[in-house]
Amino acid sequence: MGLFQRLKDDLRAGLATLRLGTVHAAGRALEETELLRMRLELRKLDQQLSDLYKDIGERAVDMKERGETAERVVYDAEIVRLVRQVDGLKESRKKLEAEMNQIRNEQ
Repeated sequence: MGLFQRLKDDLRAGLATLRLGTVHAAGRALEETELLRMRLELRKLDQQLSDLYKDIGERAVDMKERGETAERVVYDAEIVRLVRQVDGLKESRKKLEAEMNQIRNEQ
């Protein structure tokens, strides 16, 4: 009966190890999925930033070509609005990067 009991105990220990491994693998998969979602969000933010920089540059060049002074270009309401959007996107990007680093450091 000692052999049977040992086999039974070994089987229980093996199942417990298997469950723990499965839980660990599932948790890791969820973390990787979240990091992937965040990387996609970063790419979207980067594209939006790129579009805003392009819009700002086009507006500034257009105004300069029309003979506007540099001061008027800098204080143009549309350019100021676009720069505020850039600042907001940069802040969102910074927060997202911090969240990603936090997830990576927990691993």
